[in-house]
Amino acid sequence: MNWLILLIFGIFAIALVVFLIIRNQKDEKKYETEVDNDYSKPLSENKDIDMMK
Repeated sequence: MNWLILLIFGIFAIALVVFLIIRNQKDEKKYETEVDNDYSKPLSENKDIDMMK
């Protein structure tokens, strides 16, 4: 009886860890794209030469 409970708990724990790893990878990719797009580009890339004068 105890082995059945431990087996069920073990399977649940492994499934939870796999789910958290997959979720973390998706969130990390989303965060990286947000950070990359959040910062403004340098003046040389904006082609705002008038502002530099």
